[in-house]
Amino acid sequence: MEHETAPSPGPEAPGPEKPTPWKLFLIFTGISSVTIGGGYAIVPVIGRALEKRGWIQEDDFQDLFARAQAFPGPIALSTAIISSRRLLGARGVVPAIAGVVLPPFAALILVGSLLGQFGNLPVVARFLHGAGATVPGLVAAMLWRTAKRRKWTPFRAGATIALALALGLAPKMSLPILLGAIALLYLAEKTWNS
Repeated sequence: MEHETAPSPGPEAPGPEKPTPWKLFLIFTGISSVTIGGGYAIVPVIGRALEKRGWIQEDDFQDLFARAQAFPGPIALSTAIISSRRLLGARGVVPAIAGVVLPPFAALILVGSLLGQFGNLPVVARFLHGAGATVPGLVAAMLWRTAKRRKWTPFRAGATIALALALGLAPKMSLPILLGAIALLYLAEKTWNS
């Protein structure tokens, strides 16, 4: 009688790579080096990069992004710091800051000197115009992802539309309008919920 032997298990499939300070620095440096359009253009790219590696889930990243908006300073930097701190604790803060800040700093120095020499060339002007056209799309994508997660009521939808109209009609008064709307909507939500 022959004994059947159980097949030996093969090598386990590797899990997601673990975050390290160096990996975070490289990710943020790469994103910050090639993304044009400021913080709201960079934040969705940071989210996708961290989600793709399995380090942060989309809902968790959206919560981190919401928290980052409460901090002063550039939103991309705040988001990177909070995300890195979540992944690595205090060890993640310095790589996040360096990765987000160093590439634009170097680029400003380089581009400033090049634009002084070649800024009047038509090909350079067309490139800058085209690069600027991508920013509204990136911002709209981030707003869409955030809006999908919100529980909408007729009041919230109406208030959002009214705020958007007010900001569009009086762009020079955008800061007072926005701050006033935040205060009023906060009070309205508190009253409504109580």
